[in-house]
Amino acid sequence: MIGVIVCTHSTLAQGLKNAIDMIVGPQEDFDVFCFMNGDDVDELREKIDSAVTKYEEKKMPCCILVDLFAATPFNAALTISMQKGVDVITGVNLPLLMDVLLSRTMFEDGDVHAFLEHSLNSVKDSMKVYNGMNLGNE
Repeated sequence: MIGVIVCTHSTLAQGLKNAIDMIVGPQEDFDVFCFMNGDDVDELREKIDSAVTKYEEKKMPCCILVDLFAATPFNAALTISMQKGVDVITGVNLPLLMDVLLSRTMFEDGDVHAFLEHSLNSVKDSMKVYNGMNLGNE
């Protein structure tokens, strides 16, 4: 099992959690943090670090998913990653989060990075461009 931490701008992280709860039910070992306009980056870093520490104390690997590369949630997560070796995934979305949460129960003390790369690759096919006028002609 892997602990999952999601950190995004505004209320996106909470919205993703709400959608997960609706689709597959509440998840254990799943934390979300919303970085709001005017919030202090050091406080955000402390919140994420506290969640990582909680998983360390449980002897459970964890990962952090953020919305944008090189933005505040990413920078806060990267600081913790550099200190504690936690993997960070950028570009969090509902299919990716669902895949990580639902497949993490099969993870048993292996390579967290490889597990996350597998999740990234498995959801790439779920992102497509459709035009309803052309369905059947493609």
